[in-house]
Amino acid sequence: MAINTPSIVAFSLLGLGALVSAPVLIKGFTRRGTGVKYEQNFLIQRAPQLMSLANVIIIAIGFLTYMGVLPPYLVPFFALTGGEPTGFVSIMSWVGCAILLSGLIFMIGGWYSLGEMFSTDAEVMDNHAVRDTGLLSLVMHPAYSGIIQSLLGSSLASTSVLGALFTLFVVAPLWLRRAKYEEQLLIENLGQSYKDYAENMKWRRLVPRFFPIGV
Repeated sequence: MAINTPSIVAFSLLGLGALVSAPVLIKGFTRRGTGVKYEQNFLIQRAPQLMSLANVIIIAIGFLTYMGVLPPYLVPFFALTGGEPTGFVSIMSWVGCAILLSGLIFMIGGWYSLGEMFSTDAEVMDNHAVRDTGLLSLVMHPAYSGIIQSLLGSSLASTSVLGALFTLFVVAPLWLRRAKYEEQLLIENLGQSYKDYAENMKWRRLVPRFFPIGV
C-alpha cells in the first residue's frame, strides 16, 4: 500500500474536522427529539442521513482503491487510478481537497452558528429564535451546504466519479428537500421574522449569496 499525497491531506482534514466538530455534535445528538415540533417523515428525517452514509461508503472504497489497498480491477468503478496521481487526475484530486476543506468549514461552522438551536434532526426547539450570525449570514443552511461540499470534495479527492455523481444526484436533492421543509416549519413557528431573514438572504439555501447564481 502506498498512501498518495492527496489522500494524506484529505484524511488529515477529516481527522481535524472530527475533533473540532465532536463537542457540538454531541450536544446536537442529545437535543435530538426534544423539540416542540418534530418531523417523523422518513424522506425528510432519515433519507438524507442514510444516503450520505451510503455516499461515505462509496468514497471510502474509492480511497482504498486510489491507494492500491483494493484490487486494481476496481479502478474503473471506484477511482480513476491507483497510486500517486499525475496530470488531470492530480488536479482533480487537489481541487477535491480544497472543496473538502470548504465543506468542513461550512458544515462545522454551520452547526456552531446555530448554537442552542442545533439538533441533528429536523425539529423546532423550545424558545427557537432566528439565527443570522456566523455562517448563517452567508447562506441559509450552511451545514447542509457543507455536507454536500464535503462529500463532493472527498469524492473528487479520491477520484471517485461514482461518489461525485451520487453526491450531486442523490444526496444533494435530499438535503435540499429537507432544507425547504425546515423553512416552512420555521415560518409556521417563527412567522415574519424568519421570512425577513430568508428574503434578506435571497432564499440562498445552499450556495452563499456572494456567488452570482445558486440555490
